[in-house]
Amino acid sequence: MKTSLLSLATAAILFASTAASAASPFDHNDPRRMSPPERARYEAALRSQRENERRLALERARNEAAQRRIQEEQQRRQAQEQRARLEAQRRAEQQQAAERARYEAQHRNDRHDDRRDYHGR
Repeated sequence: MKTSLLSLATAAILFASTAASAASPFDHNDPRRMSPPERARYEAALRSQRENERRLALERARNEAAQRRIQEEQQRRQAQEQRARLEAQRRAEQQQAAERARYEAQHRNDRHDDRRDYHGR
């Protein structure tokens, strides 16, 4: 009877120690299983981590906004340069057309060999 009682007690102790050592690692970070000082450190670390994540998110958002502004400014500048090039090209074409019209008007009455009339003039 002593032996069976002793073996039953040993089995219960082994069962309890096995269950405690087989606990998942996440249970070690469970705030419900921590002492008050451990819980305070854990919560402070969480707050610090969240604050860092928020700060990084704000910084990332600022950087992205700055990049968008720079990109928009470059696009505006390129569009303005393109408009200026097209305007300069249009003015040059208009000036050439005006010079051509002026030249043709000045030389309209010039006689060419192929434009002589039949009277020999």
